[in-house]
Amino acid sequence: MILKNWFFWLAAFIIWNILIVTIKKILGQDWPASLKILDLDLPLLLGGVHVMSQDLMGLSILPFLIFAMALFGFAMTLTYAFLEGDIIYRAFFVRYIRTADIVATLAFIVFLILEICQYIV
Repeated sequence: MILKNWFFWLAAFIIWNILIVTIKKILGQDWPASLKILDLDLPLLLGGVHVMSQDLMGLSILPFLIFAMALFGFAMTLTYAFLEGDIIYRAFFVRYIRTADIVATLAFIVFLILEICQYIV
């Protein structure tokens, strides 16, 4: 099946980013300033992590990744409440989504490298 191949996810990621960059250039000033391209990559990256980890290990790492991000969000909430005495929702969600973007991107890169190594060997 095509969805289980690493080159499909790499090609989908590249095509998706080319499409988003093109739309961003067309919209110019109308593009929301707070919306980053990586924010739109998150569902695609999570899908790729799910399929590639399932192919490599026989089980998906996605539930563990989501659980870890939930624990991180809980810890972040407690830290904000303890240190600042108040939770500013916008700042919280921006930091949380940026962290989720970084974690998903790193997981995608790691599994992509492992898939390529398995393909070569």
